[in-house]
Amino acid sequence: MSSKPPFRVCVPATSANLGPGFDAIGLALDLWSRATIQSAVEFSISFKAGTYVPTNAGFENEIIRGMDRVLGGVRPNVSVQIANDIPLGKGLGASAAGAVLGIVIGAELAAERPSERTLAGYAAELEGHPDNALPALLGGVVVAAMAQGEAPAYLRFDPPAGLAAVVVTPRIVLPTAAARALLPATYERRDVVFNLQRAALLAASLATGDLHALRVAVGDRIHQPYRAPLVPGFTEMLGFTMPGLLALALSGAGPSVIALVSGEAEAIGTAMSAAFAREGIDSDVFHLGITTRGAYVEQLAPANAPG
Repeated sequence: MSSKPPFRVCVPATSANLGPGFDAIGLALDLWSRATIQSAVEFSISFKAGTYVPTNAGFENEIIRGMDRVLGGVRPNVSVQIANDIPLGKGLGASAAGAVLGIVIGAELAAERPSERTLAGYAAELEGHPDNALPALLGGVVVAAMAQGEAPAYLRFDPPAGLAAVVVTPRIVLPTAAARALLPATYERRDVVFNLQRAALLAASLATGDLHALRVAVGDRIHQPYRAPLVPGFTEMLGFTMPGLLALALSGAGPSVIALVSGEAEAIGTAMSAAFAREGIDSDVFHLGITTRGAYVEQLAPANAPG
């Protein structure tokens, strides 16, 4: 392992749920976390300075968990330097990106590289659900089903042509665990049926590229109504009707909000940010493509490795 030439692993951000697709539907965004791996005397992880350097060990731990899952807990003699552009704890799949970084690093260092299906199983297992993990690994749009203790069943496909995303990230804290704790233990049948209809419509719309029903398809009664009070401005955004705005939803558990758009992205992002501002909340606006590329590896010449 220690004699392997340097390489870089790149993993995209993701947006999951997209309204009704709770723990089932996600897509990859053109926003990246990158790890540069070189031979070293001993194993280490470090982070390049930047806006999204972790303030705790959570991201590092996800990387280590991913590597351990592939390598059986054997720590290779390498240095891992992370350059991260994914906002942390904002519903953009940072923890999944960390786990997938670790898994792909481990796969690259393993004596025999595991299959894609095996890596997908590891990613979903470590995350506990497949909706962020699989788009981070595979790119594009992923629709998946997974029972506890079983490998995920999934379909991955390219996003519709011309579809893009505007993600607005408020500068508030909403931990995923806290957001999940808000959800009820049981639901009314009518709300379950409401979500089943829309999740099926959402998957069909994204798979076929027929986006006329997308606004209806992102309706949700399972998680967004319970999380909305902790994301001031989100309920206002749900009422937006603007040229080019196809759909709007919490990104993952929030607090980021994602708009799927076919044009007028600048105006849509400005309006979303203004809704947060009216609640006294600063925010960051990202105009992103939906990337068809998932995690990938770049081989580096020794002279270029630190980049």
